Amino acid sequence: MVDPYFVQDHEEPELWAAEQVSYAPGRPPIHIMMQTAGEAPTAYGLRNLKTLLGGLEQRIEAAAELLLENYSRDDWLEAGVPADQLPPGDSVPAMVRQATLRALWLFDEDAEDYELWFTLPWDDEHTYDVEFQGGEPVACSVND
Repeated sequence: MVDPYFVQDHEEPELWAAEQVSYAPGRPPIHIMMQTAGEAPTAYGLRNLKTLLGGLEQRIEAAAELLLENYSRDDWLEAGVPADQLPPGDSVPAMVRQATLRALWLFDEDAEDYELWFTLPWDDEHTYDVEFQGGEPVACSVND
């Protein structure tokens, strides 16, 4: 993987962003944000990011469990979403196939605390943000 090109957010100088970062074959590129003390991400931060990206498929699987906790097949069917657009069964593998990772927000250069932002094909109004602490998923929030 080529080092992502980070650009500083002028409104929030401690936030740096990289667009269109590829992390796995067959997956769309993602947006990455990294918080720093204001300086560009260091070699340390980039090394930790690369390590995280190398294991991102496992993190997506772990996040899918929390995504399922914020999902109700019956609610979406009642909202008019065709059954064939929803994940078959309430299984982690089905959710992994349906959820699309859009962004990774690293809260610091240690890359142990971060959020993964997902979209789901049947919900074009929300992102599903799974927070990780110490590399483990701890919460999922649904955002507009």
